[in-house]
Amino acid sequence: MRSMTLLLLAGLAIGCGGGGGYGGGGSGVTAPPPGNVVGAVGVTSWSPATITITAGDDVSFRNASSTAHNVQFDQTVAGHPGNVADFASTSRSVTFAAAGTFPYHCGIHPVMQGQVVVQP
Repeated sequence: MRSMTLLLLAGLAIGCGGGGGYGGGGSGVTAPPPGNVVGAVGVTSWSPATITITAGDDVSFRNASSTAHNVQFDQTVAGHPGNVADFASTSRSVTFAAAGTFPYHCGIHPVMQGQVVVQP
């Protein structure tokens, strides 16, 4: 009986662990993959909430789910890039030409807020 319980627990540990990557199952890891990538986390947040890049770089907004998101930049901040229309199960890239801090949110899920800090 004890060996059956240990076997069951081992199977559960293997099935629940691992992943290790962005959104990996059971790993608790929420960091996006390397590079200038911001990922949608459900309908609650972007990860990372703040990303720092250099002027002229792109940021890829990644949405791995079938739930639509978009990216709307604060229109009062000079030099902001254009907004990103609704997208699901894909990525959209935005080029940041000007230095500054550019706050954004998802227009569908306003609690999803972040900012891109662009250094010269």
